[in-house]
Amino acid sequence: MPSLPSAEQPTLTGPRVRLRPWRPDDVDAVLAACQDPEVQRWTTVPVPYRREDAEAFVLEVAPSAAERGGALFAVEFRDGGPLVGSMSLLALREGVASIGYWTAVEHRGRGYTGEALRVLATHLLDRPDVRRVELVADVRNTASCRTAESAGFVREGVLRRRSVHRGQEVDDVMYSLLPDDPRPAR
Repeated sequence: MPSLPSAEQPTLTGPRVRLRPWRPDDVDAVLAACQDPEVQRWTTVPVPYRREDAEAFVLEVAPSAAERGGALFAVEFRDGGPLVGSMSLLALREGVASIGYWTAVEHRGRGYTGEALRVLATHLLDRPDVRRVELVADVRNTASCRTAESAGFVREGVLRRRSVHRGQEVDDVMYSLLPDDPRPAR
């Protein structure tokens, strides 16, 4: 199974968070979260971020992610409630899963995204067709780097000028998690 078809996209649960498929009623929460300058600074969301961007993400991009070898998840509290953030399997190619994420400003610094990252990475590494989970963060994005490390990802090194983000060359940090790497307790 090379991807997670949207019809079969699982809901994944951790001790405090749940990763679920996006729903139409998430549009307003995505619109609000993506107004945050830090989400705009570190991700590729359009700037300015408009309602039609949120609608396209929730109603078109997320459901079609499986066609591109991925799966996009809304992160919320385990028992429901407000949107905590987004967790994405961006691609799954040749046994390598690439992940990305963002967190709504009001939920940062509490470990929810690290937990969601552990939940998704564990789900992926339990599959026989996944040998590596990786993520890349701008070297200056210390919050994202701390999140990756809190989830047990190993910092492999800096990839100089790997990306161009909003017209600027960026040094990225590569993180990975392998099936036999030690994982932090949930």
